[in-house]
Amino acid sequence: MSTVVVIRGNSASGKSTVAAAVQRRFRRGRCVVIPQDVVRRQMMRESDTPGGFTVELIEHIAALCLSRGLVVIVEGILDADRYGAMLERVAAAARTALFYSFDLTFEETLRRHAGRPQAATIPESQMALWFHGWQPLSFAAETRIDESWGADEIVERIHRDITAAR
Repeated sequence: MSTVVVIRGNSASGKSTVAAAVQRRFRRGRCVVIPQDVVRRQMMRESDTPGGFTVELIEHIAALCLSRGLVVIVEGILDADRYGAMLERVAAAARTALFYSFDLTFEETLRRHAGRPQAATIPESQMALWFHGWQPLSFAAETRIDESWGADEIVERIHRDITAAR
């Protein structure tokens, strides 16, 4: 009964917050969150460059957790060009694959960023470099999340979709 959930979007869109809240809806040990930033920045101390080890490592962590029947949430910016093929393989390995992508304006991204602790050290100019707008995946129908969705509404929708799929 393996399920993978992919939550993508620009920096500061709310991906990590939503992923953690969805995870809390499950019994301990039944749902794993694989944050792209944790794997890339903390585990690997790697830049997000083509051919980086992060992509492969995320895939292996997801595959192991799927093989154990866990709900697997992969969250991050997950650039379509760099991460798309890996996400497609992970989705193919799961019984159910659900995709969600934040599609926010740059102005909304900056507004959300201003409320985070990282705002003190990450300037608007850096946020602009990271912003890539809507980047649909070619192989999946993603639920597109715009600024009209509240965090509780997003969490409820994802949890309901997972429960219905299982």
